[in-house]
Amino acid sequence: MANKFKVEIQETVEELEHRLERAITAVSKEKLLLLYWIATKKIKTREELATMLKRDSSTIYRWLRAYKQGGITSLLTVKTAPGNTPHIPPEVREKSIKKLQEPQGETSYGKLQLWLEKECGIKVSYKVVHDLVHYKLKANLKIPKPQSNKANEEVQASFKKKLCELIKVMIKYFRKSNPVRIWCQDESRFGLITMQGRMITLKGVKPIGKKQWRRGNF
Repeated sequence: MANKFKVEIQETVEELEHRLERAITAVSKEKLLLLYWIATKKIKTREELATMLKRDSSTIYRWLRAYKQGGITSLLTVKTAPGNTPHIPPEVREKSIKKLQEPQGETSYGKLQLWLEKECGIKVSYKVVHDLVHYKLKANLKIPKPQSNKANEEVQASFKKKLCELIKVMIKYFRKSNPVRIWCQDESRFGLITMQGRMITLKGVKPIGKKQWRRGNF
């Protein structure tokens, strides 16, 4: 015996026709046709609906049950799988981005893996770190710009600022009577050059590698 159903369609035939004209996906159109055929009393059993829509009877049953429980909104709602939980939470990802934005960067994926465990309490595999940094953040190993361990950024900035002001004063007061000559001094250095490996920073960030050269100079 054919399985009849008792479903009262809340929408009018005109409303269902309007929705059918604007249906985007094939599945939503099938579900609206199901309601339209019931509302116009063209089809009276689940088997007939399954045959017309080329769907299994169990699928028709689930669609009708969803409509009875939550109306047309529940019927047309597309449920998606939540997906896997990310190995690295969003807040830790942001912290990693900030670290790789610094010119100091990191010397290897392995050390970044240890940093995540020590500073963020996240223990992940080498592959997870490599995929995040290389493929998702687009950060690559780069040759750093060498900088001496003894370099003092504040002293360097102060020297540049004072030198510029000093030259301006000299040009202002001595330029009319005498030419202003600026002398620069450099020194020759001989010794071993420290080998420098690549470092990881975000795209567009030039890394700076602190080094301590041992050279003789005269």
